[in-house]
Amino acid sequence: MADISNDHGRTRLQQALPSSALSRVILILLLGLACFSVACSESQPPPVTAAAEATTTAARPNNVADYVGSEACASCHAAQFTAWRNSHHDLALQTVSDSSVLAAFGQGAATAPFKREDIAFVFGVAPLQQYLIASDGGRLQSHPTAWDSRPSAAGGQRWFDLYDSNLPPGDPMHWTGRANTWNATCADCHSTGVAKNYNARTNSYETTWELEDVACEACHGPASTHVTTQVDTQRNPAAGKAPAAAMLDLSNQDSQINVCAPCHSRRSQLAEGFQPGKEFLDYYSPALLMPDLYHVDGQISEEVYVYGSFLQSKMHQRGVTCTNCHDPHSATLKLQGNAVCTQCHQIPSREEFPTLRAAVYDTPEHHFHPMDSTGAACVACHMVATRYMGVDDRRDHSLRIPRPDLAQSLGVPDACTGCHEDQDPAWASAVITSHFGDERPSHYGSAFRAASDASATADADLAALAGDTGTPIMVRATALAYLGSYSRGYTLDAVREGLKGDGLLRMSAIQGTSSLSPQARWRLVAPLLDDELRAVRDEAFLNLLPLVALDPQYRDRLRPHFEQYLKNQSGNLDFPEMLTNIAGAQLAFGDRTTAESTLEKALNLQATWVPALLNLADIYRETGRDEQGGPLIVRALDAAPYSADAAYVYALWLSRQSQHDESFDYFEQANSLDPDNLRYAYAFALALNDFEQADRAIESLFNLTRRWPASEEILFALVTMLRDAGRIDEALTYLDRLIELRPEDENLLQFRQILAAASATS
Repeated sequence: MADISNDHGRTRLQQALPSSALSRVILILLLGLACFSVACSESQPPPVTAAAEATTTAARPNNVADYVGSEACASCHAAQFTAWRNSHHDLALQTVSDSSVLAAFGQGAATAPFKREDIAFVFGVAPLQQYLIASDGGRLQSHPTAWDSRPSAAGGQRWFDLYDSNLPPGDPMHWTGRANTWNATCADCHSTGVAKNYNARTNSYETTWELEDVACEACHGPASTHVTTQVDTQRNPAAGKAPAAAMLDLSNQDSQINVCAPCHSRRSQLAEGFQPGKEFLDYYSPALLMPDLYHVDGQISEEVYVYGSFLQSKMHQRGVTCTNCHDPHSATLKLQGNAVCTQCHQIPSREEFPTLRAAVYDTPEHHFHPMDSTGAACVACHMVATRYMGVDDRRDHSLRIPRPDLAQSLGVPDACTGCHEDQDPAWASAVITSHFGDERPSHYGSAFRAASDASATADADLAALAGDTGTPIMVRATALAYLGSYSRGYTLDAVREGLKGDGLLRMSAIQGTSSLSPQARWRLVAPLLDDELRAVRDEAFLNLLPLVALDPQYRDRLRPHFEQYLKNQSGNLDFPEMLTNIAGAQLAFGDRTTAESTLEKALNLQATWVPALLNLADIYRETGRDEQGGPLIVRALDAAPYSADAAYVYALWLSRQSQHDESFDYFEQANSLDPDNLRYAYAFALALNDFEQADRAIESLFNLTRRWPASEEILFALVTMLRDAGRIDEALTYLDRLIELRPEDENLLQFRQILAAASATS
């Protein structure tokens, strides 16, 4: 096992920072290589190599396989090894040498902000190569100035700043900051068998790996047992040929996705130790199709890699595997150009895909572009590329049909005007209609747009999507998560069914219970605290955690799972995000002192971490130190001037300090920054009323009731403001709507009698 404890780090832009306190974060890995694999050959074994011989003493006892290195695979699997050698996987991480360092140092103006001798490791190869520089505490830091390794004719052979390299030290995006610490966020996918080994007490790393690069065993699993049986056969041929110990079967779709997804997905890591054959959702929690990452129709927006896109596709539904298109060893396409698509989309079509319509697609009659032109490429229309890291075009793997009509209705990108930049979606839609007719299938983007806009009527469409087994699983999962904002009967039915589904659906359906009553929520979610998958168990715990404050019975029943949750998070204590979540759990169980200490640790990692600042200020408020919380909130505003959360919390703090005029400005700012947030909109309406702008406040509440017709607090505020304005009959109308939601509330019924009497005498 290689020990790199004295020189460690990470790479590129990362983290999707949460906008609210105690929110869970999606940690991202910036990697775009193809991580596919196939089963081992069953051919007669050739002579034993020295590397294979060495494994006879390296295997662990009790038949637990160990890593042996890719060279041990070469003699039996020469073709696969040759294809893998010098692939992007092989070159994912390299030691420094004349051949591995592609950058030109000391060439006039093209001067790097560091010296070649500063480089500890070479990170990646194309289209950019980055360099890891040793730092304190066993860190390897990835410098934001990378080498553009593309040919000069393509704009390469130059130093390229991934982002502002002049950020001050202390900023998390500075090259010495945590956003560029390789140990924490990149090592897991650029080497094999990585153990991060973070020491929270000393804030240092002793990171190790089994194999430097993304080796054969990254996809096939540790191979010592497999190789040893080959060695035994060679040594004693008289005993007959003993079959080699079986390696993981990667011939089907599920096994391939499971082994590729850890690196080819936008996800958070829940635990270390994933190996091929283990469950993806037991070690990682993938991101859903949410608008901070995807467009509302599911097209890629931020860098999300492949998993979330491919699980939207008809290809996935029909059983297409990663290796149908990609060579798993060279990490390149198996065929060039349109041939990679027409290997299936042709006459006759492939027998293994019986639902595929046999037709000729690579023809102007289908793509209505000149043959061999850019527009005639299948990927130009069906796998539109988005550019990341300044130079890296990555294709959308949802393999969608161009829908310029959705660009018109939803404001999403469309393939047609992406090329025909002088035209608009209406023109593109007309062209599509002229070739294929005007019939268009319904699309989940409409439901997701309504949900992301907090529409009160989106739940019916979301429930239908969630329950439709013919809908792609990633779409169903996202619909279930969106249902967390709704609580009608049919949404409960959809969530209940989702909780019985596969791991991704169970994880998402838990989020869909968020608006249910505490009793219903506990009844549905509590059984999943013991789910077989860690991603589901963690989601269940975090979903039920807010109930602890409502009733001691929930606290007592959830406490046994608290220690396990803390144990699960022990590998991520180098992230202030995780420390903030842990502090939230500690607060829920009444341990303010420990929670305060945990938040301080988060701020030691990143002094500008907004959720920790806001939550620490709230602890100060609860413990009689409210005045001391103000500077923390100001720090949060300075660090994130566009944070609606920080503006809202500061507005509340100013109100408590009787600085009402200034607080009004921050209530308005929070509402302006996040107009879809019910809490902020409601607070601003109350502020308007307090500042004697009753008519404006009432109009604001009218608008809010259209968006959130079942919000009791909005309805009650509107009733009281209308009453105070002398508009009694209107107040009665909205009070009746409130009573429909709470028909047995005696206080509301008495209130209605009073208003009715006032109306009769007016």
